Amino acid sequence: MNFKFFILNVLTIFFATNYTNAQQGLEKIIVEKYYVSNENDTAANEYAGKLPIGSTTYRIYADLLPGYKFLAAYGSPEHTLRIASTTTFFNNEDHGAIIANVIPYRTLKKNTVMLDSWLSVGAAGEDCYGILKSDDDSTETVKHEKKFLSNKGKSFGIPLTARDGLVRSENVPRPFFFHIDSAAKVFNALHKGGLFEVKNGAWACLGGSKGSDSLTNNRVLIAQITTDGELSFELNIQVATPIKGVSQRFVAKDPIEDEICIPSLIYGRERKK
Repeated sequence: MNFKFFILNVLTIFFATNYTNAQQGLEKIIVEKYYVSNENDTAANEYAGKLPIGSTTYRIYADLLPGYKFLAAYGSPEHTLRIASTTTFFNNEDHGAIIANVIPYRTLKKNTVMLDSWLSVGAAGEDCYGILKSDDDSTETVKHEKKFLSNKGKSFGIPLTARDGLVRSENVPRPFFFHIDSAAKVFNALHKGGLFEVKNGAWACLGGSKGSDSLTNNRVLIAQITTDGELSFELNIQVATPIKGVSQRFVAKDPIEDEICIPSLIYGRERKK
């Protein structure tokens, strides 16, 4: 089934009329260096999966204007979506998951669970929004067992022992997959790989999702990737405008019709092509 036809029938506002005469709802994509692993984190390798020393955990956010909502990250025949590493993605084998919502909050303190790779529409764990560490405070910071996630290297800013980039909340939006179940297996602990590619599908939020602080910093966490390789991506994003049933499409390159192209949708090696 053609992706656009499928979405029009299932997610009614996904490819709705574009909001071309107003401001752009997606300001930019933010890539946060969340953590860099050290030798203490490898103590869990035997049961949580191999995490090479120096692996970087990246969080990818859609930075939206107030009043706008994240609808989907998608790939189409005209606009491929890619997230890639020159090595492999790290998937925690203890309590990791393909989507962040189903990772139990009680397990986040264990070994390297918080470094798992996954897709999201706002969540960073069960009943938790993911936010930039710089937007977080020091309350309810997860206290990890043993010396896990205790690195304080300068390359990733605020250490997780001080601010964990989590905000507890009920009813955190959950993603729905459209034609990407096979591709998303790369984030399953049973499957190893370093390429997530979508040409006819999406992960989406029915009704749209907003950041935990949507009136000011309306930033929606859409993915977390941990790898010891070089990260790159090309993203295509659909956002809902404040006008009901009206949306905007942002593409990494080669825009057609009313699509909008912004540079931050391309990152790493993809930008150099």
